[in-house]
Amino acid sequence: MEKTVVVGGGAAGMAAAVEAAREGGDVTVLERNEKPLKKLSVTGNGRGNILNRGAPLYYGDAAFAAKVLRRMPYERLAAFWEDLGVPLRQEEEGRCYPAALQAAVAVDALRLRARQLAVQICTRTRVTGLSVEGASFVLDAEESAPPPPCKIPAGPAEVTARKYRASRVIVAAGGAAAPAHGTDGTAYGLLTGFGHTLIPCRPALCALLTATKPAALAGQRIRATLTLRDVRGRELHRTRGELLFAKDGVSGIAAMQLARFVTGSCMLTVDMREEINQEGTDLPRLSRFLRDRASKRPELPMGELFTGMLMPQVSQALMGAAGVLDRDLAIGRFSDKVYDALAKSLTELPITVKGVRGFSSAQVTAGGIVPSDFCADTMESRFQKGLFAAGEMLDVDGDCGGFNLMFAVATGLLAGRR
Repeated sequence: MEKTVVVGGGAAGMAAAVEAAREGGDVTVLERNEKPLKKLSVTGNGRGNILNRGAPLYYGDAAFAAKVLRRMPYERLAAFWEDLGVPLRQEEEGRCYPAALQAAVAVDALRLRARQLAVQICTRTRVTGLSVEGASFVLDAEESAPPPPCKIPAGPAEVTARKYRASRVIVAAGGAAAPAHGTDGTAYGLLTGFGHTLIPCRPALCALLTATKPAALAGQRIRATLTLRDVRGRELHRTRGELLFAKDGVSGIAAMQLARFVTGSCMLTVDMREEINQEGTDLPRLSRFLRDRASKRPELPMGELFTGMLMPQVSQALMGAAGVLDRDLAIGRFSDKVYDALAKSLTELPITVKGVRGFSSAQVTAGGIVPSDFCADTMESRFQKGLFAAGEMLDVDGDCGGFNLMFAVATGLLAGRR
């Protein structure tokens, strides 16, 4: 019986293991965490955003991702989950979840199928080396002893050296993001040792750090269109959706999707027209809209212009950006130029971005092993027969919404097939 060893017990690795075992292989998963599928258990804020029925949104080698998903499209991935006993529910923007809206049920179903297929899962096992001896792969690993009972003070974990042999090896150990979930980027070396190239990694899907701390706006949540530009004013990327202000920067899905494009100092502009139901309104018309609003409350202080439309903290930020300093002055005493400036602030509130929070808070990794060195139909290395890669190991990352997990499972299933 053909022996397959899967490095990594995340979504890609477990999908690969299940598929390989389903076809009659002897399969072992080597997972460094206490349990497999730790990252899957928290995806979608714990609700389990496992698929997306919409148009694919990938970066890095997006063409490779498209080839993979032509081979393993949404319908086949949905069938995989439903065959595991996980009914699906579709919500806005094509996002698909377990019908129970709990990631834990998807985790339980995948673990159960692995048990049914006699997949051996070795936890607390970190692979440190991968080589070829004759017709077999040899994997060097370190197995850590289980943690002591909580009442006993924890000391350094006892480590035992292990060796595993296999005719097929699937490397699905994740990227460099979210080290708390057991992925720190060290597994890339298992593939670069066979001549595969590593594209430098950077955090993706994480909060942006701003030069000016928007402490007064911390906790405020709005819907907006965000545009990221470099120091020359060149547009790097544009997103639309939720923006959440934090004490040290900005978060929320729309902001996080810009992280992969941040290089050094950048300028973020926030367009809030959607927030006041004026989406698509040009600047002259928006200025007239504000003047008309002002004409209906001329005796109120200027600080109350946006009352009923925006939260006070957001209103004050717009006033400051427009240069409105005396907000106690009656609305009717301000000139048309002030409303032009406020309209400009509503469409292009400027925020200087100095970086991103880093891998510790990133959901996924941008960069990774060059995908084109693998066959998109099988995920097998073009350099070494019997060596496969899947998931976040590769230079493919997607937007929020289930795209990353979708790619992980698709590549895992392709790699697991014989």
